[in-house]
Amino acid sequence: MVIAGDITVVVQDDDADDQALDELTGQLHEELLLLDLPDVVRPSGPGADGAKSGLLPSLATLVVSGGFSVAVLRSLTLVVREWMKRSGARKAVLVSGEHRLEIEAASKKTQDAAVDAWIRVLSAGGAAPAGPGPSPQALAPADPASPGGPSGGS
Repeated sequence: MVIAGDITVVVQDDDADDQALDELTGQLHEELLLLDLPDVVRPSGPGADGAKSGLLPSLATLVVSGGFSVAVLRSLTLVVREWMKRSGARKAVLVSGEHRLEIEAASKKTQDAAVDAWIRVLSAGGAAPAGPGPSPQALAPADPASPGGPSGGS
């Protein structure tokens, strides 16, 4: 089964300044490129007045495009989780359509359950997961850049 669409990954760390956030996102970008995914980009947005190109890469956002198997989604979340441990980043939010997964400091068991529930929802085409596991409320629609909202990782 292939899951189509983009996955937006947003790095969040309230203690990081813009430069540190940019560096954290760049590190994650490099690690995700090693997964041999179809496309991993840092989207550009409007730059400051007087900037040469007028566009600047987003400081905290990556977009992974293409079709994803369940195995690729698991690998993607594993890379993000391992990167967070090594980098000290506080939180990463993965968004596919209306479904959001927040990964932050939590037990491995809690993170695994949240990842499994998120992948089940995406695999089912957005329907609520069947059987045991975290409730779908952990995957409620939300703005990927907002610091609050439902959390699948805590």
